[in-house]
Amino acid sequence: MIIRLASLCTLFALAACSSVASLPGTGRLDPRSDPFMPSQPFPVPANVERLIGPEDCQGAQLAAREFAMPDYPARAYSRGLQGWVVVRFHVYDTGRPHRVRSAESVPAGHFDAAAVRAVEDWRFRELPDGQALSNCVVLFEFRNGTVRVR
Repeated sequence: MIIRLASLCTLFALAACSSVASLPGTGRLDPRSDPFMPSQPFPVPANVERLIGPEDCQGAQLAAREFAMPDYPARAYSRGLQGWVVVRFHVYDTGRPHRVRSAESVPAGHFDAAAVRAVEDWRFRELPDGQALSNCVVLFEFRNGTVRVR
């Protein structure tokens, strides 16, 4: 009996030492710790060159100082969703993006917020002579549980 009780205590102690990822504020396990299981093929991405006009994001060299990739949304990950988002934004002469918005996405609404939040946090090198850039475009691909930019 004492051996069983000691074994049980040891198991509880070991379980308490293991780390379990949970979603912030929910106490639920984060599905992104499991392997990604796609539920549909990756949709054909937008032709970014077609979306960029001759005046878009012109006038100065845009150089990123800080740019973290968006997190793959937990709900989309757990459902096996894949997709892409085209984000349009302007850049102040200070290098801060503004008027960040989702211009196009597939499937609509699943990845937009994560992509927009990421670009809002980006920082670029200051632009010369008080210039600002308008209508810059970036394409995020949410594919096989990872995110990449094109």
